[in-house]
Amino acid sequence: MTSRSFFMRSIVLGALLMAGCGTLLAPRHDPTSFFILAALPANGAVGSASSAARALSIGLGPVQLPDYLQRDEIITRTGPNRVVISETDRWAEPLGDSFRRVLGNDLSGRLDGADVVPYPWYSSVRLDYKVEVDVSRFEPDASGNARLTARWRIRDGVTNKIRINQDSSFATKARSGATADSVAAMSATLADFSAAVAAEIDKLRQQNRTISAAR
Repeated sequence: MTSRSFFMRSIVLGALLMAGCGTLLAPRHDPTSFFILAALPANGAVGSASSAARALSIGLGPVQLPDYLQRDEIITRTGPNRVVISETDRWAEPLGDSFRRVLGNDLSGRLDGADVVPYPWYSSVRLDYKVEVDVSRFEPDASGNARLTARWRIRDGVTNKIRINQDSSFATKARSGATADSVAAMSATLADFSAAVAAEIDKLRQQNRTISAAR
């Protein structure tokens, strides 16, 4: 091989190496998408408390989600005993935090602007009721439809006595199987759950008013 041929081959090899490095170092598109639950506008506050009445004070918590939902990736249930973990779709905040935040906003909006105090709270805080939630399922299925299943309790804020103890399941059909529509369906399902909790709290509030008026 002549020195000229060797020189030319060296140039070609160097050019190929530089092109390869350029390809490796070039910015790549990140396919990751981030999603968040959202509080939905209520159709109107539950009950008919006057503006002069003291706003309710509600302690929210503990609110527990199962371990399999405690991750950044969005989970899809594809069968009774099988879930799929998304490679590209993630929660923008921990799902447990998002669930508690949206539930608190929903309850406040449905109960005349009630003051919702997240758990844990100081012992000196005066509470009318405490809401505890144990979620057993909260994810979309393969079609994007969302389901929320939970056991929840309402305790008297003073005596800590359980006033309501229920198992509930709520489902919302998604517009499509797209992740954005699945998350919207989850938000709607959470709104239905908050409406059920708010309705029971309002019943307890009305009962207490009736008892107080009769004394």
